[in-house]
Amino acid sequence: MSGFHTVELFALVVFGVNAVLVAGLITLKTVHRRRTVDYDRRRSHYVTVLSRHLAFENCADPLGRDAATDPAFLDALIDVRRTVVGPELTTLGDIASRYGIITELMHRLRRGRSRGQRLRAAVALAELGDGSSARVLMDHLSDHEAEVRLQAARGLGRMQWTPAIDGIVNRLEVETPWLRARFADTLVGFGGKATAPLTTYVRVNHPFETYGPVTAVKTLATIGDSQAVTPLLEVLEEAENPEVEIAVIEALGILGGPAVIAPLQRKSDSPDWRVRAKVATGLGTVGDPSSAPILARAMCDANWWVRRNAAAALAKLPGGSDSLYAAIDGPDPYAGDAAAEALADRGDLEAARDRQAVGETTALDEKLLAYVEAVVEVPA
Repeated sequence: MSGFHTVELFALVVFGVNAVLVAGLITLKTVHRRRTVDYDRRRSHYVTVLSRHLAFENCADPLGRDAATDPAFLDALIDVRRTVVGPELTTLGDIASRYGIITELMHRLRRGRSRGQRLRAAVALAELGDGSSARVLMDHLSDHEAEVRLQAARGLGRMQWTPAIDGIVNRLEVETPWLRARFADTLVGFGGKATAPLTTYVRVNHPFETYGPVTAVKTLATIGDSQAVTPLLEVLEEAENPEVEIAVIEALGILGGPAVIAPLQRKSDSPDWRVRAKVATGLGTVGDPSSAPILARAMCDANWWVRRNAAAALAKLPGGSDSLYAAIDGPDPYAGDAAAEALADRGDLEAARDRQAVGETTALDEKLLAYVEAVVEVPA
């Protein structure tokens, strides 16, 4: 009997514990729901008041004395700021200054007690910060928290705070690949102001590391400043790392200009097929007709990617079609395959079939159609 009572007692204890846990869970959900509803109500109120301040120059509607420390106000201010431009941004900046928002955020970032509090402050400063917060953000470019570092860079980029460029560029050497790419995105916002620091970084560091210089070169290509061409050409002549070469060739193809043509053409004889393939794409992007003979020769390369890229480049080149159609009935069947694929991708095959259907084919149409039917399996 004692054993039976023990089992009953154990079951009652388990039932009681479960009941307490369920009640606690229900309570937590209820409290969370109430907090969420209250937060949404406050945020909606702040959005309404901020909108009135923007709509009416002399609006005196108060936001509340606790606005500076209310997360709902910060989120409302950020949301409204993302929807306005010009003088309205100045008005919002005046409101943030009047209520001490920037000062409070800087204090939280410097002395926040929790990781979450510091991160929220960094995110808000990235959206709302002005010149008064730039030094604080620069101090946190080397913060021990990765996301805080990134938000500091994002805020400095948004403000176009040029003294921060070197500090952000230096992060490319030490960050993880994912963070490195995000730091690079913040540099794009500086535009041409970041060109000189980035090119200097590449020229100094490319003999010693790979990932930082490669990311910097890609960032230069995204910025699109032609001032980067000359220093990148120097790097191309010096670089021994294929990854750096490939990045520079791609960037030069995008930046273009007469100065890049001959250096790219010289790289078409590289022993590394990846470099040769990228050269073909770069020459096609530049689009100078003088590259046609080099690209025609590249269609006979031993590597499939080089042949394919060369044919695709010729399809973009003025007069490149002559080399493609010549390859179709040339001595190299692999070059013929690459040429036929490029012509099909460009739409020549579909156009030839359309003309065939109405009896208006040209000599080139017949050559392409005969090759495709005999050699290449392309669905009708």
